[in-house]
Amino acid sequence: METQRTNWALIGLLWTTGLLAAAQFAKLTLTLDGFQAAYQNHPAPLAVSGVAVVGILGGAVAGFFVAKIGARRAVLWAVAMSAVVSLVQGQKMPFEWFMCTRIIEGFGHLLLVVALPTMMVALAKPSDKAVVMGIWGTFFGVGFALLALVIPVIEGWGGHWAVYRAHGVLLALMFPIVWFVLPKVMAAGSAMPNIFALHRTIYTNPRYFAPGLGHGIYTSIFIALVAFLPGTLGAAWLTPVLPLANLSGTFAAGFIAKRVPASKLSIYGFSAGVVLFALMALTGSIIVTLVALFITGLTAGANFAAVPELNDAPEDQARANGSMAQIGNMGTFCGTPIYALVAGNLWGIAGISIVICIMGAVFAGLAYRAARMSAE
Repeated sequence: METQRTNWALIGLLWTTGLLAAAQFAKLTLTLDGFQAAYQNHPAPLAVSGVAVVGILGGAVAGFFVAKIGARRAVLWAVAMSAVVSLVQGQKMPFEWFMCTRIIEGFGHLLLVVALPTMMVALAKPSDKAVVMGIWGTFFGVGFALLALVIPVIEGWGGHWAVYRAHGVLLALMFPIVWFVLPKVMAAGSAMPNIFALHRTIYTNPRYFAPGLGHGIYTSIFIALVAFLPGTLGAAWLTPVLPLANLSGTFAAGFIAKRVPASKLSIYGFSAGVVLFALMALTGSIIVTLVALFITGLTAGANFAAVPELNDAPEDQARANGSMAQIGNMGTFCGTPIYALVAGNLWGIAGISIVICIMGAVFAGLAYRAARMSAE
């Protein structure tokens, strides 16, 4: 589908729907204290990661699935499913049942983060497509920042359960809107690939998996730092500010990548993160902390930009984006439970962050080097 005129109003609606997808992670991350109090003898941080399970298992094939059922249908199913699940989560239930709802919610999240940008790009004229993808890239950071401002108010009315119900209500209100206005952007009916062959193709080619590896290492840091750093530093006001600092770095990466190869910029970001997180531990400085979040955001933007840098053909970019979704969800799943082991301990949080950044510089660095060599 090509268009000669960018439909900014509809793109804005799709981006707003993306904020509700970001809320699927943010609502648990930002209410973790209350949730932990409700389930005192259970591994509550795993509930944050529960949404990522589906992405881990199906991220690589998500794009093909959306192509099969159509982008419009994928968004509608995802919004409806997510609304029902969120409303159910607003009721007290055994922890095991709640974890089941989080895994089910993962299906909706994965469909949204694949179908929404697909529709946004299709609704843009060629010269605006890069701008539209830049806008889409802000949804996670903006979603976290907005919820950090709103959640304390909602919790004051009815605790963390009210937050989950409010999320469900917003999704339910969004459903009739998207039902009436979304066009058919992608024709349904595409054949699904052989899953094992697809994974073998992706993970034997560094041009496909190097950006995903860098992205997965980054995602293991971001949500966990937003969850635990404000309390550890005794500065609750940082909760909405940290995502914005991270988002600023993601924005900057797009401009810097015009002069510095994105595949190298990602590694520079991880290397700088090692130094900054060490300084954060030594000084406890909030300024240093914000710079560290900015740098991790720079790495995130560089990993996204590395996909088209290393892969020219759309089908190659689809494989690389599948790896981004899959390994990114692995990082999201692992990060919060690991950081929860040292919650409240600045040296512990900084230490884990340093180790992760070193892993990024070394392992993603080697993968990117191999990818550049194979692309030559």
